[in-house]
Amino acid sequence: MDTIAAISTPTGAGAIGIVRMSGEQALCIALRFFTCSTIKSPEDVVPGMLKLGTFFDGSVREKCMMVYFRAPKSYTGEDIVEFHVHGGTYLAERVLGALLAAGAKLAGPGEFTRRAFFAGKLSLDEAEGVRAMISAESEAELREAYSLMSGRFDQKINALMTKLTEVLSTMEASLDYPEEMADEADDSMEKAAEVREEMRALVESFKAGKLIKGGITVAIVGKTNVGKSSLLNRLLGYSRAIVSDIHGTTRDIVGESILHKGVKINLQDTAGLRETGDVVEHIGIERSLAAAKGADVVLYVMEAGGNLDEEEWANIRACSKKVILVNNKIDIYGATERGFNISAKTGEGVDVLLDEILRVTVGDSRAAETLTEERHADCVRRALRSLEEGIAAFHEANTECVLVDLRESIDALAEIGGGTATERIINDIFSRFCVGK
Repeated sequence: MDTIAAISTPTGAGAIGIVRMSGEQALCIALRFFTCSTIKSPEDVVPGMLKLGTFFDGSVREKCMMVYFRAPKSYTGEDIVEFHVHGGTYLAERVLGALLAAGAKLAGPGEFTRRAFFAGKLSLDEAEGVRAMISAESEAELREAYSLMSGRFDQKINALMTKLTEVLSTMEASLDYPEEMADEADDSMEKAAEVREEMRALVESFKAGKLIKGGITVAIVGKTNVGKSSLLNRLLGYSRAIVSDIHGTTRDIVGESILHKGVKINLQDTAGLRETGDVVEHIGIERSLAAAKGADVVLYVMEAGGNLDEEEWANIRACSKKVILVNNKIDIYGATERGFNISAKTGEGVDVLLDEILRVTVGDSRAAETLTEERHADCVRRALRSLEEGIAAFHEANTECVLVDLRESIDALAEIGGGTATERIINDIFSRFCVGK
């Protein structure tokens, strides 16, 4: 394969820029430009040791560090050389240009990790964990990414496959010896039923997994002047939305994100709900209702001292399955027995409200194995469907169909790690990576 090279750090000003090269000719190309007092030949380069030297392309001299990783003990399984140069776009691009002119090929998106996958350094889901870790914006996302990258999720899937393979072996034997293997076949179906429940739990976990990955969208709705913008500002910890006694101050959605207990929450402050002849404000109210319909959670805010508008409350509840009634201004009116009592002014009750948002969305999923990738969820769904059909076929005494369904279930699970993944799937996954990873 070609020796590939790319800049692995973001472009722009910074302390360090890293240019990575992988392939059989990596060290040979690198030493055409890098000189160091202790390196006279390729044999002098110590793997894994950073060396200070000079990169000279014929006109520009850059004092930098070089590190070499010898195959197969490298990320890609090939020889890898990295240059750590002074930060900034120009220097890194200058170094990369010299390497390309010397015979290296510009790496495509995710090509280094793609080579690691084909070298058996990591499974397909572990590779997806690398991408997820790079793009993580919260502790929860990072935790799930690490579960993929470390192979923990892969172990879970392999354990399910092992159980199904054992069931398959027993059922194959029962096809040849139906009377002698009757009890063993029954026991195997009990094991298959246990795997089915584990798969169902994984599929169900994807609901929370999507929220962990993308963040929980929370729409703050309610009448004008009940403190919606004040609540947004309190949650953010700074003044983002304009707060005024004038009705209809907020006319468009104001969105910002926060982290609570490692989970990203996307907040949306919306226009106050009321009858109005103002065309612009009316558009804002329509957007408020649309935001409520699209949100994962709706906070319906009202004054603690006010009466609940039953019609409006019913309309909001029709927009979303998860609506939390929030009584604001308890510093003025005192607490009530309905919903959650808070004071956007003092902050009282706000942390409890945030905890409730997590409870009704991600729940205990942060402590359990959770699906966060749509591809993985699709594989498990297909595996579950085939397994359920296989169990049904067993009760209909159709052993041959059981065998077909079990094999399909195992194949669907194997696709997660890349064992049965098509080239199209593999290409699609690595196309989403950044260049240089």
